[in-house]
Amino acid sequence: MPESHVRKLFGCLVLISGVGGLGYIGATQNAVHMQSAIATYAQAMADGSRHSVQTQVTGRDVSVTGLVTDQTELAVLQAMFNSLDGVRVVDVSRVEILPVADPYFMEAIRQIDGSITILGVIPSDADRDVLVEKSDGLLDDLAADLTLAAGVPDADWVTVAALGLTALGVLEYGQMTLSDRTLMLQGLVRNPVALDATLAGLERLPVAYRLINQIDVVDDGTPLRLALTLRDETVVGEGKFPSDITANAIADIFGTSEGVTTIQSVIPAFDPQWPMVARTAMDGLSQLIDGVVEITGRDVSLTGTGTPEGIAQAGTFLATVPDTYTVTVDLDLWDDGAPLEFTMQWDGSVASASGKYPAGFTLRDPAGVAVANAGTNSFRPAETVRFSTNAAVGTSALGLMSTGTLRVTETVITLTGTAASPQAWLAMGDVLANAAPDTEITREITYLDDGSPAAWTLTYDAAEGAIIVGRLPAGLVIGDIDLALGLDAISGIPATALDDTDFGSILETLQIVADYMPEIETLTYAHAEDQSALDLVLSPGVDLDLVANALAERLSTDVAFSLSPLEVLPETGTIRTNVATGLDETFTGSFWLPNVALNFDVDVVACAAQTSNILERGQIEFLSSSVRLDATSIRTINALAAVILPCVAADLTLDIGGHTDSSGDEPTNKALSQDRANAVRAALIARGVPDVAMTAFGFGQTQPIADNETPEGRAANRRTDITWFAQGALRDP
Repeated sequence: MPESHVRKLFGCLVLISGVGGLGYIGATQNAVHMQSAIATYAQAMADGSRHSVQTQVTGRDVSVTGLVTDQTELAVLQAMFNSLDGVRVVDVSRVEILPVADPYFMEAIRQIDGSITILGVIPSDADRDVLVEKSDGLLDDLAADLTLAAGVPDADWVTVAALGLTALGVLEYGQMTLSDRTLMLQGLVRNPVALDATLAGLERLPVAYRLINQIDVVDDGTPLRLALTLRDETVVGEGKFPSDITANAIADIFGTSEGVTTIQSVIPAFDPQWPMVARTAMDGLSQLIDGVVEITGRDVSLTGTGTPEGIAQAGTFLATVPDTYTVTVDLDLWDDGAPLEFTMQWDGSVASASGKYPAGFTLRDPAGVAVANAGTNSFRPAETVRFSTNAAVGTSALGLMSTGTLRVTETVITLTGTAASPQAWLAMGDVLANAAPDTEITREITYLDDGSPAAWTLTYDAAEGAIIVGRLPAGLVIGDIDLALGLDAISGIPATALDDTDFGSILETLQIVADYMPEIETLTYAHAEDQSALDLVLSPGVDLDLVANALAERLSTDVAFSLSPLEVLPETGTIRTNVATGLDETFTGSFWLPNVALNFDVDVVACAAQTSNILERGQIEFLSSSVRLDATSIRTINALAAVILPCVAADLTLDIGGHTDSSGDEPTNKALSQDRANAVRAALIARGVPDVAMTAFGFGQTQPIADNETPEGRAANRRTDITWFAQGALRDP
């Protein structure tokens, strides 16, 4: 018997003995009075026992019935009654000793409907009452099903049992078993939060006890959700569904759910409308060509693309979602991502077309008749008018051809086929001038030989090269024109006007133009019926007036010409290969500078050699008695700038020296040479050379390098030279 129980019984013995002694010691009473007194104190003693104990007194004999925990408690109880004064005999033969339970156990089962059954043992009725109180009313009358038994491990056992019963009450269903000092919980809870609540009171069990947790979680505790992606008629994604909707809903709407991973909760939705909202959102997604639907809790999102009808239908579905949900819809018209384009075939009377057109676009043939759409229509309108502009322009140009093929995009117009004559080319050019800005226009036209005179056009671009279209006079071939212009190869397959053998001034004109080819950006030369038209666009920095004056003096009167500057400058850093010179060039600042391969050590010697080589290939020329640079000197200036820039970047400096011949007086020559050196310096500064790196000097006629008595010597003395210095180096005075 636990020590606490023994102490309690001995306390009762002392109390009752004291009272008995006061009543009976030295007193002589009659038998009835004595029996009554013994009965009173004996029952008081019985009431103080741990278990139910009853007494019956006959005369001075006490008969005891009831329960005790063990033999020790029985002996103590018997000694208590024997200690009463006046007691003669104490009969405890009918007192029952509780059976010993080993193991000492309690088992409670909670069914899914919440009902509870319990079996097992309990140390005492008082402990039974404590168990009912501590288990938060879970047991009520069920505690009566517990059997009294001895063998309880310690005084904490009932408290642990109450904790186990409290945890059992949180489970959906399950079982609590307490065997000696081992507590085991089995069963099911709704989610991790409920599991935490179940185990909350069991975190600090008495040291001697251990917990076996075999509780399963019904739900992972994450919110209901759905994330589906529809693309290429296939749906993939993942979701978590409540018990009142399953993955079959996905298959019902999309035909399959194989690509979707779902978690099926056994718990109904937190909101009975959630399953309906999920189906509605999936119905909306099913109306699109591609898209994404996402539902988390009460947030619904549908994004994607589709047809106008599909987008409208999807919006109709999502509009039925209850106001208790936050709905986000972001839908756009579907497009396959391919650029807008079409190709039209024209036989001179009937057109056919294929391609991809923007919404609302009507394709018409050159005669203005609508063409059957053999392509596809985008659901999106064009973002700009470029496509419709190029389509109209290209179709009109195609109508000027005898037969042909037209290809149009927002940035390209390509025409191939046949035309009656070069006049068609010119007419097409007028039409194509109305194309969208920066459209790349390509024409490959074969002119039909109808006996008309030669008529042809040469077009040239410094970056792209030259092409000839039309009919050349008999005896004139592309190779002759290549040679006249100094180009390597001119493309094109021109026809030949067999009856026209008159070259006129064609080759002489082109040979004159050849002198300026490095300075020409674009060139158009058209010849027809003994008349020629020459249109030139010159590179930045070229003196247009000088070139115009020179051409006016040199060209035949049957050649009409025009000159203009390059109006739209390339972006700085643009790279090209100049077809006329074969040099790679980079647009730097406002000029085309040749690329310099830095395969030399950037020092005074190397930089001097580089600039000397340039000046040997072509001196810087000026108009007579003027500081105005000759038109072709620009190529030498550009070449010098390309070399000087990396040299001054290496902290070298240079002197620009101007020299004259001995013609005229010395002061005038010195002033002229200084002004010319200043002009060269200014031209290099305009090309990005830092002004602090250059000094201009005019030496006049004081440093001749040849005999001034001969024309050749005087020409050699009229020069510009460059002298290089390391940083901080002293110049000669």
